Amino acid sequence: MQHINVTQGSAEWLALRKNFFTASEAPMMMGDHKNISRNQLLDAKKGWTTIVDEYLQKLFDKGHAVEEAARPLAAADVGEDLFPVTGSLEVEGLALLASFDGLTMFDDVCFEHKLFNKTLAENVLNNVLEPHYYWQLEQQLFVSGTDQCSFVTHAGKKNKWQTDKILLTKYFKKLNRYLIPWYLSFFKNFTLL
Repeated sequence: MQHINVTQGSAEWLALRKNFFTASEAPMMMGDHKNISRNQLLDAKKGWTTIVDEYLQKLFDKGHAVEEAARPLAAADVGEDLFPVTGSLEVEGLALLASFDGLTMFDDVCFEHKLFNKTLAENVLNNVLEPHYYWQLEQQLFVSGTDQCSFVTHAGKKNKWQTDKILLTKYFKKLNRYLIPWYLSFFKNFTLL
């Protein structure tokens, strides 16, 4: 993984994302995002539309604010400091990008934060993640080369905290069989249209 020195959420970071297939876009590209379709992502990548409206931006801003408070709690669970990192990897001509809510110093554990909601917290407790979430983790694990991710849902309050360590072996086979071929298909559609 190549580390890219950019502040997540900055104008420079937003511009950088336009040149890559990002981990947060993986659920959209796979057709598994709850709010954004594969075709909407394709249109956005072509520059025809935007996929982030005012409502989603407010939700993202709230999530990023809570994420800052959650990082030290996640670091305590992991037992190491976590740092926000943006990294890239080229695979079969695909420029992949992952922006991590946190990575350990040696990139061996990642941290992914989502705003707390009851259903997600119950799913995390039961070690079940919907495709809406796990495709993003797949790409993060693939780009970083790590073997685990501490996936957290948190509302900024200590009693609204749920975490689980997701092991690479549980999800990695999906990446090898599906994610890269789907990206190649998407890339073909993206460049031909």
